Amino acid sequence: MLVHDPFDHELQARFRQMARELLQIGEDCASPKDLQHYLIELSALAGVIRHSVEHAAWRSLLAKGAPLVGKPSSREVRKQLRRPPQADQNHPAQAAQLAAVGNVIASAEHLRELATAAWLAGSAEETRREVDGARARRAQADAAVYDEILGGISRALGALPPDVQQTAREALGRELAGIRQRTGAKTPQP
Repeated sequence: MLVHDPFDHELQARFRQMARELLQIGEDCASPKDLQHYLIELSALAGVIRHSVEHAAWRSLLAKGAPLVGKPSSREVRKQLRRPPQADQNHPAQAAQLAAVGNVIASAEHLRELATAAWLAGSAEETRREVDGARARRAQADAAVYDEILGGISRALGALPPDVQQTAREALGRELAGIRQRTGAKTPQP
Protein backbone atom coordinates (compact mmCIF):
# COMPACT_ATOMS: atom_id res chain seq x y z
CA MET A 1 0.00 0.00 0.00
CA LEU A 2 1.30 3.44 -0.90
CA VAL A 3 1.84 5.86 1.95
CA HIS A 4 1.50 9.54 1.13
CA ASP A 5 2.40 12.51 3.24
CA PRO A 6 -0.56 14.53 4.46
CA PHE A 7 -1.73 16.84 1.71
CA ASP A 8 -0.61 20.46 1.92
CA HIS A 9 -3.95 22.29 2.18
CA GLU A 10 -2.33 25.73 2.14
CA LEU A 11 -0.55 24.95 -1.14
CA GLN A 12 -3.77 23.56 -2.58
CA ALA A 13 -5.67 26.72 -1.58
CA ARG A 14 -3.01 28.96 -3.15
CA PHE A 15 -3.13 27.04 -6.44
CA ARG A 16 -6.94 27.01 -6.47
CA GLN A 17 -7.01 30.77 -5.93
CA MET A 18 -4.54 31.28 -8.81
CA ALA A 19 -6.66 28.97 -10.99
CA ARG A 20 -9.85 30.94 -10.21
CA GLU A 21 -8.10 34.21 -11.01
CA LEU A 22 -6.70 32.84 -14.26
CA LEU A 23 -10.14 31.59 -15.30
CA GLN A 24 -11.65 34.98 -14.46
CA ILE A 25 -9.01 36.78 -16.51
CA GLY A 26 -9.89 34.59 -19.50
CA GLU A 27 -13.61 35.23 -18.98
CA ASP A 28 -12.96 38.99 -18.89
CA CYS A 29 -11.48 38.99 -22.41
CA ALA A 30 -14.15 40.51 -24.65
CA SER A 31 -12.25 41.91 -27.63
CA PRO A 32 -9.28 41.10 -29.87
CA LYS A 33 -7.29 43.73 -27.98
CA ASP A 34 -8.13 42.04 -24.66
CA LEU A 35 -6.97 38.72 -26.12
CA GLN A 36 -3.69 40.31 -27.22
CA HIS A 37 -3.04 41.56 -23.68
CA TYR A 38 -4.03 38.15 -22.30
CA LEU A 39 -1.67 36.27 -24.63
CA ILE A 40 1.39 38.37 -23.85
CA GLU A 41 0.73 38.06 -20.11
CA LEU A 42 0.13 34.31 -20.53
CA SER A 43 3.50 34.05 -22.25
CA ALA A 44 5.15 35.77 -19.30
CA LEU A 45 3.22 33.59 -16.83
CA ALA A 46 4.31 30.43 -18.67
CA GLY A 47 7.91 31.57 -18.30
CA VAL A 48 7.35 32.05 -14.57
CA ILE A 49 5.74 28.60 -14.32
CA ARG A 50 8.73 27.09 -16.10
CA HIS A 51 11.17 28.67 -13.67
CA SER A 52 8.98 27.84 -10.68
CA VAL A 53 8.86 24.14 -11.61
CA GLU A 54 12.58 24.21 -12.28
CA HIS A 55 13.27 25.73 -8.84
CA ALA A 56 10.93 23.23 -7.16
CA ALA A 57 12.59 20.32 -8.98
CA TRP A 58 16.06 21.53 -8.10
CA ARG A 59 15.35 22.08 -4.41
CA SER A 60 13.12 19.07 -3.80
CA LEU A 61 14.47 16.36 -6.10
CA LEU A 62 18.00 17.19 -7.15
CA ALA A 63 19.52 19.25 -4.33
CA LYS A 64 17.48 17.93 -1.40
CA GLY A 65 16.49 21.32 0.02
CA ALA A 66 19.62 23.27 -0.91
CA PRO A 67 19.15 27.03 -1.36
CA LEU A 68 18.62 28.39 -4.85
CA VAL A 69 21.84 30.38 -4.55
CA GLY A 70 23.87 27.37 -5.67
CA LYS A 71 21.43 26.25 -8.35
CA PRO A 72 23.13 25.55 -11.67
CA SER A 73 21.92 26.93 -14.99
CA SER A 74 18.52 25.96 -16.39
CA ARG A 75 20.24 23.84 -19.02
CA GLU A 76 22.12 21.91 -16.35
CA VAL A 77 18.96 21.34 -14.29
CA ARG A 78 17.14 19.99 -17.36
CA LYS A 79 20.14 17.75 -18.10
CA GLN A 80 20.11 16.37 -14.56
CA LEU A 81 16.39 15.75 -14.81
CA ARG A 82 16.96 13.70 -17.97
CA ARG A 83 19.93 11.78 -16.56
CA PRO A 84 19.88 12.11 -12.79
CA PRO A 85 23.06 10.80 -11.19
CA GLN A 86 21.22 9.25 -8.24
CA ALA A 87 18.63 7.44 -10.37
CA ASP A 88 19.73 4.09 -11.67
CA GLN A 89 18.32 0.71 -12.67
CA ASN A 90 17.23 0.13 -9.08
CA HIS A 91 15.08 3.29 -8.99
CA PRO A 92 13.07 3.44 -12.24
CA ALA A 93 10.16 5.34 -10.66
CA GLN A 94 12.51 8.09 -9.53
CA ALA A 95 13.99 8.35 -13.02
CA ALA A 96 10.48 8.44 -14.50
CA GLN A 97 9.41 11.19 -12.09
CA LEU A 98 12.47 13.30 -12.89
CA ALA A 99 11.93 12.84 -16.62
CA ALA A 100 8.25 13.75 -16.24
CA VAL A 101 9.14 16.91 -14.29
CA GLY A 102 11.57 17.76 -17.09
CA ASN A 103 8.66 17.36 -19.51
CA VAL A 104 6.53 19.72 -17.40
CA ILE A 105 9.31 22.33 -17.64
CA ALA A 106 9.54 21.81 -21.41
CA SER A 107 5.75 22.05 -21.72
CA ALA A 108 5.72 25.35 -19.85
CA GLU A 109 8.38 26.63 -22.24
CA HIS A 110 6.29 25.44 -25.19
CA LEU A 111 3.24 27.23 -23.77
CA ARG A 112 5.33 30.40 -23.51
CA GLU A 113 6.43 30.05 -27.13
CA LEU A 114 2.92 29.25 -28.37
CA ALA A 115 1.38 32.19 -26.50
CA THR A 116 4.05 34.47 -27.97
CA ALA A 117 3.38 33.10 -31.46
CA ALA A 118 -0.37 33.64 -31.02
CA TRP A 119 0.30 37.18 -29.82
CA LEU A 120 2.52 37.85 -32.84
CA ALA A 121 -0.15 36.49 -35.20
CA GLY A 122 -2.74 38.67 -33.48
CA SER A 123 -0.45 41.68 -33.79
CA ALA A 124 -0.13 41.03 -37.52
CA GLU A 125 -3.92 40.79 -37.82
CA GLU A 126 -4.37 43.96 -35.75
CA THR A 127 -1.89 45.75 -38.02
CA ARG A 128 -3.75 44.50 -41.11
CA ARG A 129 -7.05 45.84 -39.74
CA GLU A 130 -5.46 49.20 -38.96
CA VAL A 131 -3.92 49.38 -42.46
CA ASP A 132 -7.26 48.46 -44.05
CA GLY A 133 -8.94 51.18 -41.99
CA ALA A 134 -6.31 53.72 -43.00
CA ARG A 135 -6.73 52.75 -46.65
CA ALA A 136 -10.50 53.15 -46.39
CA ARG A 137 -10.10 56.60 -44.79
CA ARG A 138 -7.61 57.55 -47.50
CA ALA A 139 -10.01 56.36 -50.24
CA GLN A 140 -12.80 58.44 -48.67
CA ALA A 141 -10.53 61.48 -48.50
CA ASP A 142 -9.41 60.95 -52.12
CA ALA A 143 -13.04 60.60 -53.24
CA ALA A 144 -13.91 63.85 -51.46
CA VAL A 145 -10.98 65.61 -53.15
CA TYR A 146 -12.00 64.22 -56.57
CA ASP A 147 -15.59 65.35 -55.99
CA GLU A 148 -14.36 68.82 -55.04
CA ILE A 149 -12.08 69.00 -58.10
CA LEU A 150 -14.83 67.82 -60.45
CA GLY A 151 -17.26 70.26 -58.90
CA GLY A 152 -14.75 73.06 -59.50
CA ILE A 153 -14.15 71.89 -63.08
CA SER A 154 -17.90 71.71 -63.74
CA ARG A 155 -18.38 75.21 -62.36
CA ALA A 156 -15.46 76.46 -64.46
CA LEU A 157 -16.87 74.77 -67.58
CA GLY A 158 -20.28 76.25 -66.83
CA ALA A 159 -18.73 79.71 -66.85
CA LEU A 160 -17.42 79.23 -70.41
CA PRO A 161 -19.41 80.32 -73.40
CA PRO A 162 -21.74 77.50 -74.57
CA ASP A 163 -19.89 76.92 -77.86
CA VAL A 164 -16.57 76.31 -75.98
CA GLN A 165 -18.04 74.13 -73.19
CA GLN A 166 -18.40 70.99 -75.34
CA THR A 167 -14.85 71.26 -76.71
CA ALA A 168 -13.46 71.77 -73.18
CA ARG A 169 -15.44 68.77 -71.82
CA GLU A 170 -14.11 66.54 -74.63
CA ALA A 171 -10.50 67.70 -74.05
CA LEU A 172 -10.86 67.16 -70.30
CA GLY A 173 -12.37 63.68 -70.91
CA ARG A 174 -9.39 62.71 -73.09
CA GLU A 175 -6.95 63.96 -70.48
CA LEU A 176 -8.68 62.03 -67.67
CA ALA A 177 -8.79 58.88 -69.84
CA GLY A 178 -5.01 59.21 -70.42
CA ILE A 179 -4.42 59.58 -66.69
CA ARG A 180 -6.63 56.56 -66.02
CA GLN A 181 -4.70 54.50 -68.58
CA ARG A 182 -1.25 55.53 -67.27
CA THR A 183 -2.05 55.02 -63.61
CA GLY A 184 -4.64 52.26 -63.73
CA ALA A 185 -6.61 54.42 -61.34
CA LYS A 186 -10.31 55.00 -61.46
CA THR A 187 -10.54 58.66 -62.26
CA PRO A 188 -13.97 60.28 -62.23
CA GLN A 189 -15.64 61.39 -65.45
CA PRO A 190 -16.08 65.13 -66.09
